[in-house]
Amino acid sequence: MKTVRRDVAGDPAFRDRFRREIKVASLVDSRYAAAPLGGDAGAEVPWLATAYIPGPSLSQAVRRGGALPVDTVRALGAGVARALADLHRAGVLHRDLKPGNVMLSVDGPRLIDFGIARSNTATTMTATGLMVGTPSFMSPEHVAGARRVTAASDVFCLGSLLCYAATGEDPFGDGPLAAVLYRISQAEADLSRVPDELRGTVAACLALDPEARPTPDALVELLGGGPPKVFPWPEPVREHIGEYGTALAQLVASGGPLLEAAPAPDPRRPVVNPAVPGLHSVPTLAPVSPPAGAAAPARRRRGRLVAALVALAVVAGGVGTYLLWPADRTEKPQAPVKAAPPAAPRIPGVDDRGLADASGVVPQNPAQRPAGWKPWQTKLGSAAFGCSAGEKVLVCRTTDGRYEAMDPANGGKLWDVPRAEDTPGESYLSPKGFPFTAGSATRPTVHDGSVVLVAGGSLQVRDARTGKVRWEKPAAGPQGFWTTRPVVADGTVFAATNMTDDALDIRAALTAFSLTDGRELWSKELTNGDISFAERASYEPLAYAKGIVYALSQGGLVAYDGKKGTQLGEVDPDAKACRTIQVLSPSAYCVGSGYRAGGDTDLHLLDARTLASKAALPGAFASAAPTALGPRGVATFDKGLRILDPRTGTALASFPAKQAPSGLAQSWSGPLLAGDQFVYADYSALYTVRLGADGKPGGLTVTPVPGAPGPRAEEEDYDPNYGEFLHLKIRAPEVLPVGGIAYVVFDKGAVASVELPK
Repeated sequence: MKTVRRDVAGDPAFRDRFRREIKVASLVDSRYAAAPLGGDAGAEVPWLATAYIPGPSLSQAVRRGGALPVDTVRALGAGVARALADLHRAGVLHRDLKPGNVMLSVDGPRLIDFGIARSNTATTMTATGLMVGTPSFMSPEHVAGARRVTAASDVFCLGSLLCYAATGEDPFGDGPLAAVLYRISQAEADLSRVPDELRGTVAACLALDPEARPTPDALVELLGGGPPKVFPWPEPVREHIGEYGTALAQLVASGGPLLEAAPAPDPRRPVVNPAVPGLHSVPTLAPVSPPAGAAAPARRRRGRLVAALVALAVVAGGVGTYLLWPADRTEKPQAPVKAAPPAAPRIPGVDDRGLADASGVVPQNPAQRPAGWKPWQTKLGSAAFGCSAGEKVLVCRTTDGRYEAMDPANGGKLWDVPRAEDTPGESYLSPKGFPFTAGSATRPTVHDGSVVLVAGGSLQVRDARTGKVRWEKPAAGPQGFWTTRPVVADGTVFAATNMTDDALDIRAALTAFSLTDGRELWSKELTNGDISFAERASYEPLAYAKGIVYALSQGGLVAYDGKKGTQLGEVDPDAKACRTIQVLSPSAYCVGSGYRAGGDTDLHLLDARTLASKAALPGAFASAAPTALGPRGVATFDKGLRILDPRTGTALASFPAKQAPSGLAQSWSGPLLAGDQFVYADYSALYTVRLGADGKPGGLTVTPVPGAPGPRAEEEDYDPNYGEFLHLKIRAPEVLPVGGIAYVVFDKGAVASVELPK
């Protein structure tokens, strides 16, 4: 739907122009173009509505996934040519055919935006003499300022569009606008990269003489004739289209408004003649929450926290007792531990969730400090995007889909993994709030002398020091979710895989492999193969503790025996909104995702073996969840570190976060419990709070981090209509504590290693 900015709605000339646009749109009758639904140029806020196409534009799809296969380009071009044929038969010329005005739906392309379309008696120039159209996708007639354009002009633009789809580049190159327009005026297109099968057809469309160009109907035949029964989108584009269906289904299910108010003019963007409104000046579908299981940007991921919990405890009196570790008829609250254990176990590896149990509790054993370690700092080749560390290696995924491994003793580079072929080239959050991951790469998992990851559909176990692949198996990548990672424990790799009966029946599964040699041990279906877009989630392993592996299935959280694959339990209906789990035996904890209708954000206490519900606190974590669940303290982040008593849920201490100076932004890692101290970082320093022998928190210790970037202004030098690119966004740092050492990784790729306070 298009509405008019109020600053131009009072201009009679503009209303006349908008009235003509509505009339032109009403003439469009094609299954290959967005159907007009109505419009009113005389309304207080003039409006025009056309059918919504749930999918990206061709421009978005190519920017994300690169050039399209030949068969796809043929089918795409034939579909757009059919749309042009229908328009021309109705006496309408589009005049602004470009990748941004071709939407991709499941069953083919759809032509949109008739804002500068005219009947075939119209001229190219506006009343002010401004040339109309998009420079890179104009025809020579546009550039020459001819008083009449013809149907052949649209065909020329379609030729440019086909070249773009087949190569990922504009046919007339880039550089100064005058140079581009000159090359267009002479029809000097560079077709060297266009596949041989398409080059002749594209060249015919780009003929300098309009009479030499094929008609749209002839072009349909040149490109393959009738429409395909199943449109040949490549899988990355099909997934891209699926994201829009997911967002639409969630939006409809939420019952919220379909449109947001028109944004105020952005002073950073060029001023456009108000008499010639463009597509990008109109409102679009409002963003929706990411699908269950999807990661949100760092600032939204942590949020505020436990005021509701404390208030509930006060109001309800005794109800607040044992909120986190509630006592029942068989359990008695344990007295606080008098002191930390004298010798901690060795840990196999740590990431942002802590160990495999995802509790955020990370024992610290000084024997795991790398030999010859001294404080160090280094810089990754790209922005960091999820890391894992152990005694032998520190490994980070990057926003461009690669992996880089460092020596934990000195920060030196050990090895790297290039981005998998035929995968997205940059990680970003779509305009609808759906995340896409470059390289189809999961977060890495360090486990003793191994690094386990999934990239480009390949589950790989690599040597921690050399990066050599020990074995690999087919597996499912992040499937759109940034938090995905393999879970490794007790000599077993648990990974998300696909079980396929045929091309239309792909079911998510949890599969266990031997860490030693990759033998498949067992596999269990997590979905029934009939998943709607609204149900899309991270169906994958989530945690492991005491012989039990936990995963998200279509029915909610489920527990399996790690050795045999026998199902031990599934969450009760009241906890089915949970999408993550934290385990501190004999209990497990989860917080409702809040994404479903009704917004479940309850804290659920579950039996760690059967997942049967033991207790729940409604609305306890409306905006955040605990990041560390220790027997003597629970940590969360609510504008600073909050430490709660695990027996009562009451706040033991609160440490406000240091805010960034005006005009700059700051972010914080989720706190972990490293030994006997909670630890987190911002863009300047490492912060620790030690728990005393009596369980009471001490003061806040601040340790400067060498190479820390400090607060910064968020970069916005890109068109947000194409989504939020992760390498340009302010994101949380990560703190990975191993052997009394904290490895601090910042979003732009700076990495430092400092000693935890003793």
